[in-house]
Amino acid sequence: MDFFRQSAVNFFGIDTKITTSAETELKDIKISTNIMDYTFYTEDGNYLHFEFQTTNKEEDIRRFLFYDASLHYKSNRKIKTIVVYSADIENVKTYVDAGNIKYSIDAFYMSSMNGDEKYDILKDKIESNEELTDEEILSLTFIPLMKGKLTRTERTLKSIELADKIESGEKKIKCLTMLYALLEKFGDEESKKKFKEVFNMTEIGKMILEDGMAKGMEKGIEKGKAELLLKLLTKKFKKLPDEYKKKDKRIVQ
Repeated sequence: MDFFRQSAVNFFGIDTKITTSAETELKDIKISTNIMDYTFYTEDGNYLHFEFQTTNKEEDIRRFLFYDASLHYKSNRKIKTIVVYSADIENVKTYVDAGNIKYSIDAFYMSSMNGDEKYDILKDKIESNEELTDEEILSLTFIPLMKGKLTRTERTLKSIELADKIESGEKKIKCLTMLYALLEKFGDEESKKKFKEVFNMTEIGKMILEDGMAKGMEKGIEKGKAELLLKLLTKKFKKLPDEYKKKDKRIVQ
């Protein structure tokens, strides 16, 4: 998602500037999972590649190597890969020696962040009607991956309920869409079912149901189309984040 790009760079303390989104699907590549999570072009003409993981499988780093080697083969660009690991994962393998090929990723451990503390801070700001920065919006969407006393699903649902209280309609949309995108990647069927139940109780969810947009939302949720959800939400509120106006003018029609 375009909202993710520069906010993520700032959130993770990466010293670079994003110019635009890059392709995430490696077409004509034979691998069980050939779609990367987030890939961006940087101002120096290279790639910044993000992956989010809640598992620590030995073959994961080889898959990332495959992604990056394929990208380099197609574009002859350098690639910096950041892998964000959920709070229950620490000390992963970050380097592969494949003979002539030496490959490494930068691991970011969400266990270094206290989701309960982040939640309380953001809750105070939201309930005081203080405007959140893009980094704070991103922090709210990442709470389910941080360490905390509740389960990941419970933290996701609490984050959704808190996001619904955000005063700015545009930032509320961004936050809910990002939360759904993460839940789609990491959540089980029960979590997704609960998401729909909680979402339908939010201010936006109720307005969508009243406007007869529920079928479109249901379609987006079933297919895991975070972009479709964003289109429906922005259409409802007549407010489209600037980064999407150039990307798809049909959204506001």
